[in-house]
Formats: sequence, structure tokens, C-alpha cells
Amino acid sequence: QEAASNVLVAVGQRFINKVMEEVLSKFQPGILPHYFVLQTFANLSVSNVFGMVPFLNSILGTMLPMLGMAKQDHMKSVFCY
Repeated sequence: QEAASNVLVAVGQRFINKVMEEVLSKFQPGILPHYFVLQTFANLSVSNVFGMVPFLNSILGTMLPMLGMAKQDHMKSVFCY
């Protein structure tokens, strides 16, 4: 899963729209996402800052109501990252 996340980040440096289209399909409101979905968002934000800016509203709008659902420490830390 980490390797797949790293591949998405590498591809996202050049094709951010296609990568975000696929990753956002796994990021649904009200359902706690997989750890590596959030990790991929974080790493994409570091590797392609300007490419991620148009997606911030949808990511943060979906993520904010989920913060209370993160009960485990590893999920809390990835939400912070």
C-alpha cells in the first residue's frame, strides 16, 4: 500500500488531475478513509504544492467532519500530517 501511494505521488507530480480524480473517488464524506489515502494526499501536497491548491476546498470540506471519527492514534497522526 505504501508503494502504491508512492507511485501515485510520483505520477501526481506530472498528472495531478488524473491522480486526484482517482484518489478523491476513495475519499467519501462520512466514511473514514484508508490510512494511505490520507498519506497520499499529504505527500502529494508536499511534492506538488501548486497542483494541490485547486483541490483544497473539496479535501478540507470532506475531511473536517471526519476528524471526530479518527479514534486510533495512527489515524489521528495521518490527519495531522
